Amino acid sequence: MRGLALAVAALMVSAVPAHAAWQYYACPSDNFASQFPDVPRMQPIAYSMPRHKAALSARTYTTTVDNIIYRMMVADYSDRAADGASILEEAIFEHTEADDHGLQKGAILGNTTSRIEPVVRGATYGRSISMDLPMNGGRTQTNFYFRDGKLYEQSVTILPANGDYNSPNGSRFVESLLFNLTRMEEETGGKPPNIQGCGPQIQPFVIR
Repeated sequence: MRGLALAVAALMVSAVPAHAAWQYYACPSDNFASQFPDVPRMQPIAYSMPRHKAALSARTYTTTVDNIIYRMMVADYSDRAADGASILEEAIFEHTEADDHGLQKGAILGNTTSRIEPVVRGATYGRSISMDLPMNGGRTQTNFYFRDGKLYEQSVTILPANGDYNSPNGSRFVESLLFNLTRMEEETGGKPPNIQGCGPQIQPFVIR
């Protein structure tokens, strides 16, 4: 009987799905790679702003682990790439201050410059905004970038059910972002799996 009980227990343990460990996942067709604590799911979305209107297309890449939401949003404005600085500023405004859907009633905790990759490797500069969400909705950090015609919003939201607003996992997520995928294997120590739905072809990276 004891042997049978142990066998049943082993089957029950093996049937419980385990979260994947932190690792890099890549999306060559959207020119980014980042660490996630579990496999991110791609979902097409509609993305539009009052001034710069609808993106040609947009997608989110999201996973939720332990009541922390890890999300990358990519909006294609390649037909308006020359307006990249203005598109970036409007996206930040829409996130924090827009009357109809922004987080203007939240408390801004930080608003700083962010940078991906060192200068000698074609640094991309953006903005990092940390906020306590309205109505005790948790805490979020969102980093905004515009690169090669695409708007990137990388965010981590720690929900009240988790409550550890000093968790290092948020920093791990946002600080792992890569745009120069020609160096991806060197930077990540291997070849990360592609996110399902992403094209496999790595795009050239031009240092400007």
